[in-house]
Amino acid sequence: MNAIEQKIEEILLDQKIRSAPIPIEEIAKKYNIVIGTTPSEKFSGVLLRKEDGTSYIAVNNKESAVRQRFTIAHELGHYFLHPNKQTFVDFRHNKQNVIRSPKERQANQFAAALLMPKQILQKDVQTIAEDGISQEHIQFLAQKYKVSEEAMNYRLINLHLSAD
Repeated sequence: MNAIEQKIEEILLDQKIRSAPIPIEEIAKKYNIVIGTTPSEKFSGVLLRKEDGTSYIAVNNKESAVRQRFTIAHELGHYFLHPNKQTFVDFRHNKQNVIRSPKERQANQFAAALLMPKQILQKDVQTIAEDGISQEHIQFLAQKYKVSEEAMNYRLINLHLSAD
């Protein structure tokens, strides 16, 4: 996990990003990754990396805005963590309770770390929650970071910022 957090810090520093919400579309654009949307019953997102160096992310536009942001961040995780010079297609299933491969779990960790960066989130928690994190704090932070309450809750727990 430390390597993922370090990569996120490098990206945020390179992009001069210091506050939430994280502009993931701008990050993708900086790395010449084209983002498009399409309706799908089978997937949440797809990363297509072509041999000529161009990359594309397709996102299921039938899903909520926060889910689409997480999916883009997840596919960026594959882009940064799992480089491959040959044509590569990876897609994020939209099924629940699917056993995820190590690469899928890494991409999910990357997405959470990118959308809710450790240092920025720690500062926000210190600012708003002197006596611990309440459900209202989680709702506020989820709205600020443009993520689901569930994703925010998991991130706070994983960073040991919440007692849950």
